[in-house]
Amino acid sequence: MLNPLKHVTAHPVGRHAVAPRGRRMQRAGGAIAALASVALVTACGMTSAKTTDAATGSTSISTAVRQASTGASASDVLSANADTSEATDIAADADKTGTYDASAATTITASGGSAEVSGADAGSVTVDGGTVTITDSGTYVVSGALDGQVVVNADKADVRLVLAGVSITNTGGPAIDIQDAGSAVMVLAEGTTNTLADGSAYADTSEDAATAALFSSDTLTITGTGSLNVTGSYNDGISSKNGLVITGEPTITVDAVDDGVRGKDYLLVSSGSLTVSAGGDGLKSSEDNDEAKGFVALGDATVNVTSGDDGVSATTDVTVDGTTLSIAAGGGQANAAVEEQGPGQGPGRGAPDQGAPGQGAPGQDQAAGGQADDSQSESSTASPKGINAGVTYAQDTGSVTIDAADEGLQAAFVNVNGGSLDIASGDDGINASNGDYTIEGYESADSESDDGSVLTISGGQVQIDYANSDGIDSNGSAHVTGGEVVVGGAAGSMDGSVDANGETTLVGVSASIAVAEGDTITVTGADGTSWTLTSTISADAVTVLGLSEGGEYTVATTSGGSTTATASALSAGMGGGPGGPGGGDQGPGQGGPGRKG
Repeated sequence: MLNPLKHVTAHPVGRHAVAPRGRRMQRAGGAIAALASVALVTACGMTSAKTTDAATGSTSISTAVRQASTGASASDVLSANADTSEATDIAADADKTGTYDASAATTITASGGSAEVSGADAGSVTVDGGTVTITDSGTYVVSGALDGQVVVNADKADVRLVLAGVSITNTGGPAIDIQDAGSAVMVLAEGTTNTLADGSAYADTSEDAATAALFSSDTLTITGTGSLNVTGSYNDGISSKNGLVITGEPTITVDAVDDGVRGKDYLLVSSGSLTVSAGGDGLKSSEDNDEAKGFVALGDATVNVTSGDDGVSATTDVTVDGTTLSIAAGGGQANAAVEEQGPGQGPGRGAPDQGAPGQGAPGQDQAAGGQADDSQSESSTASPKGINAGVTYAQDTGSVTIDAADEGLQAAFVNVNGGSLDIASGDDGINASNGDYTIEGYESADSESDDGSVLTISGGQVQIDYANSDGIDSNGSAHVTGGEVVVGGAAGSMDGSVDANGETTLVGVSASIAVAEGDTITVTGADGTSWTLTSTISADAVTVLGLSEGGEYTVATTSGGSTTATASALSAGMGGGPGGPGGGDQGPGQGGPGRKG
């Protein structure tokens, strides 16, 4: 069944995202673009919904989208997004192994400011100084060192570009510029190392000009088993104005002054190894005019991101399934902005008797930096998040480690179904928030009432360490129904381990025992069942969630000793009340007021 999870969004997230918990940014021109939220018609009879407030221009996520997104799996979310099969299937088995038929290929051998061309389709290649232009279908094998660029301008042609030990440096533009192609596949040849670099200024800065060292105006598939090192000194490292797919087993390293790897329509990293260092967002998809696009999908790949802003930024969805993902955003938790506090006034991290309201309000967001994305002029403050999804985050399997200066993970609908998720954040560890949008039925929500967002943890191992605000913070509902979940700090305080404005299923134990990073955390039930985690948390108290109400549990840490308590429905900050998951019919504010700074 195709889930109706789709939604047109009004503007990109990331560096220009709305700040959490009601801290709204102001856009130049004043109003948000008037775009609609769309729920797809499905085989199970759900009707399409489209709601846009003509007077305010605000975008609304429909009730159908909310219901289908709550608890959704990564595969459910992807099935309702744009079809990426054509871009993935175009990479043949030989491409994925980094091999090619040399007898049928055209070779381009670069040397300094020129290149020699030979082979079957040599007539489809022109060389003008350091500019090599491909104009028709074929397999083109590029090697040597080129001071210039490779341009693909081949309307409706199928172009396979094999990088076989090539270094391309263009001080005045992109190293590779795919301007037009029917299909474009880049193969990193087996056993080769390839390097692409641009300069800090481009000669062509027109509206449709390239903005990355490796740039494509059409969907680009990168595959193979070789290595690719990309330096983007002007703007982005790798960027496609359509879709971008990474498959096979390539090893790709990107260093960029702005965004690292960007697929405007979508970014799919299905396998391989990707290391990104970016001054802006690490991985990004920013399409905001198509409800089925603007998503980042991570599969069986190893991805390491160091970013000045968001680690992963998507206008719509971020999915994780089988990925080993590590993110350091904005300098990490150590770079969190913290308001000056008096002695002992920590941010709700201590034992229950130390968690009174008012102890440690979150700090202000950092100053804005970088240029506007997609020609949008905005006034905002930087708030580097680990993962920032405009609509849905869904994780089924894999290992995700986040160290972020601001929120660790933010989306309107957060679904952790399996795998491991370890967060160290400067602000909320996980924040479920409607962001720039409104959710149908919750239009009147303010910063202290239920905004319709939903957080669901149903499986996996989750650990959250936060410097300010809350470990788990939902501006709407919060439901932890399974998994092994440990949050630093105590429940029941304004700035504590859990906070929600709406309905909650937060059954657990809040224990006044210390925990240090590297400790063994053991949770044992009265029936003898137990589980252990190696702590990624340092705090004076711990909250364990996902337990059975009324059950007796012993919580022990290596450095803090042990305590035994009965699991109960925990107080969610200043708001929230018990209630089942799934998006009930309650209106805004019916879960009680919540503290939102």
